Amino acid sequence: MRNQGMSPLIATVVLIAFAVALGAVVMNIGANLVENEMNESAKCHALNYQVRTQIGKDFAVCFSDTYIKFDVESIKGKIDGLKFAAFGVDSIYRNANVLPDRLVPGEPLRIQIPFDIDQYGDILEVQLFPILGQDQHAYLCEIPMTVGNVGRC
Repeated sequence: MRNQGMSPLIATVVLIAFAVALGAVVMNIGANLVENEMNESAKCHALNYQVRTQIGKDFAVCFSDTYIKFDVESIKGKIDGLKFAAFGVDSIYRNANVLPDRLVPGEPLRIQIPFDIDQYGDILEVQLFPILGQDQHAYLCEIPMTVGNVGRC
């Protein structure tokens, strides 16, 4: 009985076609992932927001024995969250998200955060990291806004 199989030439062509198709699928998936990451990074760089100076004061962020207070305003871009870090004399206070609502241009928000001065000491500096998107689609912008003009309320 004569066994007939696939010729080596045809087998080579089929394997090459399969490898090219698989490579195209992997490249397409990878390109989408990189594009999404680059898109979010570009949005972060396009953001423009500020912490406003307290009315009648020489500082933008103030603190008391029990809270930290500041006014934040978006100039350009929507911000879904703000990661907050306050550098105290004794320790660093961190908060995952201090925004109660989405920050949109033209609608400043006054933020007041519970704070224990006995645990952290006087605040020397504050950092804010914008968060774009929500839940599993949240993207933390890597460049913080640093506010050094901090004083007592």
